[in-house]
Amino acid sequence: MRITRRSALAGTGLLLAARPARAQPYPNRAIRVIVPYAAGGADQYIRPLQGRIGQALGQAMVIDAVAGGGGAVGASRVRSAAPDGHTLLFAGTGALTAVPRLQNLPYAIADFAPIASLIAIPYLLAGRRNADFADFAGFLRGARSRPEGLSYGTPGVGSTPHLVAEAMARAAGIRLLHVPYSGIATAAVALLAGDIDLVMGAPGNIMPLVERGVVPLAQTGARRMAALPGLPTLREAGLDVELVTRFGFFAPKATEAGVLDRWERLVLEGGADPDYGAAMRRAFNEVELLDRDRFAAFLAAEDAATARLLRELDLR
Repeated sequence: MRITRRSALAGTGLLLAARPARAQPYPNRAIRVIVPYAAGGADQYIRPLQGRIGQALGQAMVIDAVAGGGGAVGASRVRSAAPDGHTLLFAGTGALTAVPRLQNLPYAIADFAPIASLIAIPYLLAGRRNADFADFAGFLRGARSRPEGLSYGTPGVGSTPHLVAEAMARAAGIRLLHVPYSGIATAAVALLAGDIDLVMGAPGNIMPLVERGVVPLAQTGARRMAALPGLPTLREAGLDVELVTRFGFFAPKATEAGVLDRWERLVLEGGADPDYGAAMRRAFNEVELLDRDRFAAFLAAEDAATARLLRELDLR
């Protein structure tokens, strides 16, 4: 039987077409890291690592602040993104543990793959200069004299600052009026304008506003911060309340383990750099690194604790 050259070439083409396409190396384009809060908030934790990580990957790391819903809008976008490592989330754990429960959202913590935790922070309760109270004891007296409740701003419903403020009010036997904002910077503007009485936010967002008239009253961690040794904890003020949140990287659930491993290594190496740690301390943030396994264990524990706290506060 005679086989023509054209037939042979056609057969070769069929064989080539039958071979699986070779996967492109990762990454093959810019990586978008969604930070689900207003710009100038949690994005400050990763901007010092932006150039380093981009250089290591050979592609740009683009930070995209997508505010809304206490982190829900940005987290939802990452959940529905292709699990190819080109869209990641950098968020506080409350966006995945508390917010979905409070807002009845179609995502849960199981929809995300934890990569590594970078920062662990308490929150500051702050008022403004020349207010009726200048310290935490004065705040409590003022709150107890106002049955309608002092107002306070946070980055959103279900955010960790919201939960810890409600836990604080419950422990103190006072009423507070929650006013959610798109970000803590917006809430601080409202505080300074006299529209609200208090804010609850991260130290890195609150402390730069002290010169403008914001006054820290207490913080929510287990111990005093090295950068703020004069600021008492809520426990020192007599309230059985302690809450911090961790900020870390997440990917869509089905992302390949190799991609997660690569990002875990880059985040842990960047977070361990002394220059990065010094920069974070200057901004009143503390670096506390957790690898993938430890971060996953922390998230599971926080998820259970958050569910319990929401039931106790009758917020769910």
